Amino acid sequence: MMMRHAWLALALSLMVGVTYAQGAAPVASLDRTRVGNGETVTLNIEVGDDNLGNPDLSPLAADFIVLGTSTNHTLSIVNGRREAHTILGIALRPRHEGQLTVPALTLGGQATQPLPLSVEAASNSPADAANRPVVLEGKVDPATGYVGQQFDYTLRLYFAVNLADGQLGDPSAEGAEIRRIGSDANYQTERGGRRFNVVERHYAIIPQHPGTLEIKPPGFQGTAVDPTDVNSFFGAGEPVNAVAQPISVNVRGRPAGAPDGAWLPARALTLTLDGFPADGKARVGQPMTLGMRLDATGLPFEALPALSLPKIDGADVYPDKAVTGSSTNGPWITGRRQQGFAVVPTRPGTLHIPETTLHWWNVATDKPETATLPARDIEVAPGGAAPVTLPGTSAVQPQSSPTPVVATAVPASGTPWRAVAFAVGLLWLFTVVGWFVWAKRRRPASGLVPPPAPRESPRPAAAREDFLRAVASGDLLSIERTLLIWGRSVRPRIRSLGDLAGALRPGHQRDAIAGLQRARFADGHLDTASWREVFAAGLDWAPPAGPADTGGLPPLYPR
Repeated sequence: MMMRHAWLALALSLMVGVTYAQGAAPVASLDRTRVGNGETVTLNIEVGDDNLGNPDLSPLAADFIVLGTSTNHTLSIVNGRREAHTILGIALRPRHEGQLTVPALTLGGQATQPLPLSVEAASNSPADAANRPVVLEGKVDPATGYVGQQFDYTLRLYFAVNLADGQLGDPSAEGAEIRRIGSDANYQTERGGRRFNVVERHYAIIPQHPGTLEIKPPGFQGTAVDPTDVNSFFGAGEPVNAVAQPISVNVRGRPAGAPDGAWLPARALTLTLDGFPADGKARVGQPMTLGMRLDATGLPFEALPALSLPKIDGADVYPDKAVTGSSTNGPWITGRRQQGFAVVPTRPGTLHIPETTLHWWNVATDKPETATLPARDIEVAPGGAAPVTLPGTSAVQPQSSPTPVVATAVPASGTPWRAVAFAVGLLWLFTVVGWFVWAKRRRPASGLVPPPAPRESPRPAAAREDFLRAVASGDLLSIERTLLIWGRSVRPRIRSLGDLAGALRPGHQRDAIAGLQRARFADGHLDTASWREVFAAGLDWAPPAGPADTGGLPPLYPR
């Protein structure tokens, strides 16, 4: 029995090891990449499993002093999917100056990536001297950038006294959006031969206009107390205050070499599309749920464009409600936009999903880049029941079995069937005459049949009004959806905008639909100023193809 339990425990331990090996690798990051000698820095290790042990910290001993560790567990549910994360925080103090490397640490059989850290010499400026008990400093990174780009504003409060209370303000800048990022970091450093406590706070500053951005400095006001002075416990502390220096930032406009479309100045950007069938096969009428996700470091989710699939010939696409949000990675914002699509094949064969591209500007390299989703092909089988193939015959579609007819022999004599048939016919005739007399008596005295109740307003009219409202809003997705609904309300066989354009007469309406498709899947710009006039008289349907003119008589009512 003990051997059986031992083998079971070994099997379970192997299963746990395999489960983790297939999960995501742990990700390491530093709360700061540049520190002064004597300052502390926090190494954060994020893993996707909250049941892992602590890493081996011995590789850190060569260049760092480990001051302590902490653990933070988070659990989130997104679209019904459970996601657990654990963040291990390790407080470090560099042993010397220079360009250091935080080595890789092993956790659960997997290793983190090495991280660079710049350790600078401690500042000995007058602001940090012993005669200044409280100092407030502000710093912006980078020193210059583009409109719409995130700038990291770091605010540090140095104090070498005991504070009973204090109030730290926020920076301000006209023509820019300012957000506070994360929580305050607390550590110690040495400047001017004196030990200081430090409170570090980060802000995201996003300029809305090009030009010179003036960042107005915040201030600090507090009360310092002396633990050895009895009067300090009765409110007799000494007021202290400090003000940071103002900072000017050069904000450049959108560069001439930037591609058309949405302006996305980011530090990093990823675009993914998943949900394809594992075997690469689908069936007519059965939806495939695809999920597109866009992550951009250095941009909030409000700056990300709406996600869409390119036009898919042979399928209807129904977008779901978008899921958006922003998170922080150190001092940087990471915006996220997720969009689900139900793709319903409409005919068998090869369903080709074209390539999707998104242009953005890499502010780290100061160059344009393109995120690309490669094209995919899905084999679509016919929907419904499969054809039935009989031996030696061609395939035939299944059909309902005919009702069997049973022939019954009737004796030549002995049954008065003629009299029975005559009686049944006479009874049917009396029934018809009686119903006719009863219906005539119920008719109104005027002899007129009352008019039918008025019908509701036609559906095409309501669909046209929805389309015109979408044009006024300027939302490309709403314009495409309401235009297709309008066309289907008149001609239900229309499946896509391509079908609708082919059914219209050549002219302005066809040109407008072509411009809408270019805007949806290319440059993102659409001028709808003339759309209300173009579609004011309704859809301009092309006349149906008729027989060729044989030279007969002219029409009775010529145009």
